[in-house]
Amino acid sequence: GDDNIDGLLELLEKTGEGPKTPDSTGLADVDELLGCLAPGSSSPLLAAKRPRLGSSASSHAGSEAEADLPEPTMELPADVEITPYTMTAKFYLRCEIDLKKVAFGIRHAEYNPRKHGSITIRMLEPRATALVRASGACTIQGGVDFDALKASAKKIARLVQKCEHDGVKFASYEVVNILAKARLGFPVRLDALAAKWRRNAFYEPEFYCGCVFRTSKPRCAYLVTSGGNLMLSGHRTVEA
Repeated sequence: GDDNIDGLLELLEKTGEGPKTPDSTGLADVDELLGCLAPGSSSPLLAAKRPRLGSSASSHAGSEAEADLPEPTMELPADVEITPYTMTAKFYLRCEIDLKKVAFGIRHAEYNPRKHGSITIRMLEPRATALVRASGACTIQGGVDFDALKASAKKIARLVQKCEHDGVKFASYEVVNILAKARLGFPVRLDALAAKWRRNAFYEPEFYCGCVFRTSKPRCAYLVTSGGNLMLSGHRTVEA
């Protein structure tokens, strides 16, 4: 406070008049006063800002002990049907890709380096869209037929191989996401949903009209609208 500052100035004046030696009593008093002014555990301002260890530890333990969501106690209504409609997979070509050669060698390829550093290849039969990167990592998106999507991925690898890339190998194919949709059949109060499940729901009507709901078991995300429409993403199998 002001009293501590005034006392410090008085001590500085006293030390300036006396002998300037390290063993001076005035310097010892100054060091003691500076130690009192330094931020420490005795400062009431820092004590108010610093959280108590006992309360924070107990609250953290309580939040960990709290379950993600309660177990469902009712079956899914018969009129609510979850329909998968898009599937995404990834695979690797195991070599570096010259995107310009691929863009000139494939008819349905789109490449614009000003927008993004990958090339887009569209397949008509079966219908699918693939993104090929210069590192050889590929992402393909299509229907929910597992065999048809894998066949499309192999066709992409074969097309790239024909564009003067003899070292291309189709490897590490894996389905990473399945998009599904459902209609609940009743309106949803999104503000009440977000208020009740604050840990799982994100709802900002100023930015987007839907509510994003996330769960850890199973690990997926839901997009809920006020009209009762639901979009689900994150699953890797249809049975899940």
